[in-house]
Amino acid sequence: MNAWQNLAGCAEVDPEIFFPERWDGASAAEAKSVCASCPVRFECLTDALQRMERHGIWGGLTEQERRKVTRLPHRCGHCRGPVLAAADRYCSQGCRLAATRRRRTASPAA
Repeated sequence: MNAWQNLAGCAEVDPEIFFPERWDGASAAEAKSVCASCPVRFECLTDALQRMERHGIWGGLTEQERRKVTRLPHRCGHCRGPVLAAADRYCSQGCRLAATRRRRTASPAA
């Protein structure tokens, strides 16, 4: 088990909602709502993409949505992970803050 998994929003939720026998809009929406507020959503999605997970919802995305992400050429400006929205430069708020800190540290004092 990865350390980030202990922080996952789904840790205390019935895993069946992420792996239903039949997909419908309600079951996917319930699982995605858990992922939407999860503090380790990016880590979960990255892990699923690296393992080429084929079943269930991981990081808020279905298998079909994860396949689309792997075809996107857009990568995070900090960690090089996949960026879900083409308009974003970073994959997460954490990467955005880390990149800002890095720029401030690298910039000579005025």
